[in-house]
Amino acid sequence: MFNTDEKSLSDKRVKIGRAVKKPINKNRAVFIIGGIFFPIVSFFVFYVYVNTSSFVLAFQDNRTKEFTFNNFLAVFESLKDTNGTLRIALFNTFKYFAKDIAMMFLNLIFSFFIYKKILGWKFYRIVFYLPAIIPGLCLAACFAEFIKPNGPVGVVMEMIGRPLPVEGLLQNSLTATPILIFFTIWTGFTGMLFYHGALARIPVEVIEAAKLDGCTPFRECFSIILPLIWPTFATMLIISMAGIFGASGPILYFTQGKFETTTLAYWMFTEVYGNGTFGGTGTYGTISAAGMVFTAIGLPIILFTKWLTEKVPVVEY
Repeated sequence: MFNTDEKSLSDKRVKIGRAVKKPINKNRAVFIIGGIFFPIVSFFVFYVYVNTSSFVLAFQDNRTKEFTFNNFLAVFESLKDTNGTLRIALFNTFKYFAKDIAMMFLNLIFSFFIYKKILGWKFYRIVFYLPAIIPGLCLAACFAEFIKPNGPVGVVMEMIGRPLPVEGLLQNSLTATPILIFFTIWTGFTGMLFYHGALARIPVEVIEAAKLDGCTPFRECFSIILPLIWPTFATMLIISMAGIFGASGPILYFTQGKFETTTLAYWMFTEVYGNGTFGGTGTYGTISAAGMVFTAIGLPIILFTKWLTEKVPVVEY
């Protein structure tokens, strides 16, 4: 009798538990669906669809739509042409990439100086962060006026007996790309923000102990600071390596790819969209093949860099 009553009571509890369900919050469900809907759609449209289409187009003839390897042959032929646009774009891309790698270390060093609060560190912080605050278009317009032959730089150079070319620095094949790289260096110290956040987490006790041991600033930077912020530095390095064939500058505004200033990224842009009313060349197969070639080269480099950075032991603190 006792067991029967206990069983019936248990059944009633189960029924009550099943009957009392938490009502669905419709507003919360709409919020969640709205939050994930656009990222999912963007992923399938701009990643899955675009990359799948690029893969198909790489093996497709632009005119007959038949299967072919001619797109890859056209890419390799363009790379062999010493005066070809694609070869020039590749070399310029490597220049920008080398600049990006150098900027990683410059950002680290200047972040360390500001972290140590050297003389005038507040002024340097404003100078380095100012390009990140000013709109890019305004900054580029001011820079273009600044380096004109009749601008401040031109006046100073003429005073010292080294006048600028009459056509200007941006209209000269020898100086256009170096000037654009200089502009990206000047505006490229925003990476210090990432290092500044990592440096702020370093325990003060570690730095004080290093001072007591007679540690020099140089050794402190590379033997103490760098290992402590290695995860941040490694992430920045992997991101930079991922852009090995995508490194570029503000070419569209300054030169529109003229005077041998084009890069791979800008070359693909002009091939697809073009600079004129009628768009690009329409050779989407060649562009897709070039993308696959550079992806095949860049992917092992990125994976090797990731494997190499993971070999460095992470310091926990």
